[in-house]
Amino acid sequence: MNEKMSEIIKYGSTAKWLHWVIGVIVIIMLIFGRTLESLELAEREQIIMGHSGLGTLVLLLMIIRVAWHISHETPGPTQTMGEWQVRLSKLMQGSFYVLLILQPIFGILQAMYLLDYEVLAFGVIDYSGMAANDVDKARLFHICHSLNSVILSVLVIGHMGAALYHHFIQKDDVLRRMLPFGKVKTRSESVEGQ
Repeated sequence: MNEKMSEIIKYGSTAKWLHWVIGVIVIIMLIFGRTLESLELAEREQIIMGHSGLGTLVLLLMIIRVAWHISHETPGPTQTMGEWQVRLSKLMQGSFYVLLILQPIFGILQAMYLLDYEVLAFGVIDYSGMAANDVDKARLFHICHSLNSVILSVLVIGHMGAALYHHFIQKDDVLRRMLPFGKVKTRSESVEGQ
């Protein structure tokens, strides 16, 4: 691997906290988002209130996460990672950032153009009716929101698979350095253990 090894060997507590909180919320949202279409309107309104609130929270946390990522150094690739893995890892991370910002925006835009029922994030922020009722635009943003959720689901599965591959097959610190209480080898232990 040609890239210079970073002196940082694990993520800091803020990066870990953002990673896991966003990750858990996104997994919950992806699961519940799939059930919305099959629910009666009254049930759907209740779930959408929580869904839109969590979506708004993800958007805010992602803005913080991007700012944090830009302003703080992160661990470099491990020595077990080939060049293609480094490129794929960066592509996946960039894709997550873009899609996790777009997903709540698509949901908000869908709600703005759809006046069938109120969409209250946290029971307070009323996204419904912020724009004139436009079924075509609402449908377009619904399609974007749905398609993006499928892509995010694939990325989440790939991300989890890659983390488990590194932990159990490669036996490197890729997973441990993001775990809240994961013990990471020092740089010299990592090099000696190869």
